[in-house]
Amino acid sequence: MCISTRTVLAGIVLLAAARAGAVPLEITWDKDLAFDYDREHYQREIQSIVEDSYSRASEETGFTLQRPLKVSVLTRERYEQQFGTGPAWTQGARYQRGAIYMNGGNRFNDTFAGTMVHEMTHAVLDYRGTVHRLPLWLNEGLAERLAWKRKGLDDLAPNQKTQVQYAGRTGSLVPLPSWGNMTFTYLHCYAAVLFLEKKVGKDKMMTVVRRTLEGEAFERALDQETRMSVADFEHEFVNWVEHL
Repeated sequence: MCISTRTVLAGIVLLAAARAGAVPLEITWDKDLAFDYDREHYQREIQSIVEDSYSRASEETGFTLQRPLKVSVLTRERYEQQFGTGPAWTQGARYQRGAIYMNGGNRFNDTFAGTMVHEMTHAVLDYRGTVHRLPLWLNEGLAERLAWKRKGLDDLAPNQKTQVQYAGRTGSLVPLPSWGNMTFTYLHCYAAVLFLEKKVGKDKMMTVVRRTLEGEAFERALDQETRMSVADFEHEFVNWVEHL
């Protein structure tokens, strides 16, 4: 077991955050992820990725964490034990119940950094513990928007345009997923958020998000801020996609 090592590292990160006056990020990682001589470098690398993802997610959304966020970096074996074989080989990280779990079996490259921004976006949107109030497409779409931005893409790539246009023409682009255990496509959610941002502006879009997280019905917040019903929004979204 590696409890003592992980606890010490968490304490270091907590102390640094407290000195900076920020909400602490409780970072722990499994001892087996690095050799003894490389542990300081590994710790710095993890801390840099986590802090960068929080900075980006907070700056882009305007939300900050109101309570400590636990970030646990697990070996691929432990990640598999917790989340299953499929995610262990295809997933870089996951936000769940107020914590982010990182799959330490992945390379810490730009793709992984984008994944961390995605999961950190879920974390900051859940700053009040109310992210479940957002429709699924908006929650996942915002996370994808920031992840792709971290990877240098500020709009749909040509192949993404082709995919969403095909979905629109075949009638599978809408209705957008609301919530629950339903099948959805991340790209469709991302495209919907891009459309909303382009149509009403980022500030107004985030006002809809904030009002919803604070307890107002999403449909009401959307109508009052954009003068669109959900049906209106989806209709205009499909038209926008067709003319990309």
